[in-house]
Amino acid sequence: MKNIAIIGAGSAGLFAAKLLSSYEDVKVTVFEKAKNPGTKLRASGGGKANILNANVKGDCYNNHRFMDAFLQRTGYQTIYNEFSRMGLRMTVDDENRVYPATLFSKTVLDVLLSNLSSRVSFRCECTVKKLVHCEGKWYVNEFPEAYDNVLMASGSPANMIAANRKGIADYWKALHLDDKPFEPSLVGFKIKDYPKELYGCRAKAEVSLYQESTLVWKEIGEVMFKEDGVSGIVVMNLSSRYNQLKNRKKCRFSLNFLYDDEAFDVKAHLSRFHDLAGVLHPKLNKLYQRKPFDLRNFTLAIDSLYDMEFAQVCAGGISVDEVTDTFELKKYPGLYAVGEMLDIDGVCGGYNLFFAFASAYEAVKAMTHGH
Repeated sequence: MKNIAIIGAGSAGLFAAKLLSSYEDVKVTVFEKAKNPGTKLRASGGGKANILNANVKGDCYNNHRFMDAFLQRTGYQTIYNEFSRMGLRMTVDDENRVYPATLFSKTVLDVLLSNLSSRVSFRCECTVKKLVHCEGKWYVNEFPEAYDNVLMASGSPANMIAANRKGIADYWKALHLDDKPFEPSLVGFKIKDYPKELYGCRAKAEVSLYQESTLVWKEIGEVMFKEDGVSGIVVMNLSSRYNQLKNRKKCRFSLNFLYDDEAFDVKAHLSRFHDLAGVLHPKLNKLYQRKPFDLRNFTLAIDSLYDMEFAQVCAGGISVDEVTDTFELKKYPGLYAVGEMLDIDGVCGGYNLFFAFASAYEAVKAMTHGH
């Protein structure tokens, strides 16, 4: 009987446990610091769980080369098929985002937890503080049970308040792996000299991220104006590109509210109607009346990213140079690292959950080779 420990009952850990459940000669213990498994998964996609993207591409991640190579081995269809085998019906929207057909995240969690073998057990409310390797076996905390393999799937501190983030990576930091500090990604931005009267406004625009005069990236989408900054899917996607800059000095957004109408003449409209009430959101129109701006180049100077507790995922983590193609740590045979604890992060749209599931799939395949 092969004995495997999984650290973390999040997306990657639960997917791995479900896959391992089908092996009669494998026993699994899942360690989870929270009271219940799958807390973040239940909240993903606004409660709908955008689990995959049907057009997943390497350039939608921070480490393009690694992901291009990885996607040659394990693509979207592989993970889609695994979920189908688990009994999950899925639907794909116009932007290739894959959801459970129920559009309810708990459906995914229920599928992952249903019909698990009695050989899979959970230790919830159990924080892993250390891993010990002795005579070819792994030991978790002070527990006497010896494990042949350990799958580290404890994620990142994204969406956690500061108190809950404390010490969550201590157990693997002690392994002295090459890593980058975790930073918030897929998150909003605080804006310098922010026009606070825009709070509560939502407007669709082409949003361009510039560093000085250099265009970094641009996308079209809805911008949400917060108390002191901006958010929304398009803004969060730009945060992923922002994190990839070597330095982040002198960055700004340019919003084009007329991206879909190049011929629109603002001066002629004002001459005829005297305001932009029929063109802009009321709060933007009110701001324009107080302080006119270019509707094709409304500039917002970036101050900083919002805090980690507002981030959907993190940038940073264990370097991919530390793992093999199957996510086994090169320095520690038998120990695997998957999902968001690795220095891989993607844009919105199911890319990050796909990587969590797909990396877990590859690790399970390697651990059960020959079984």
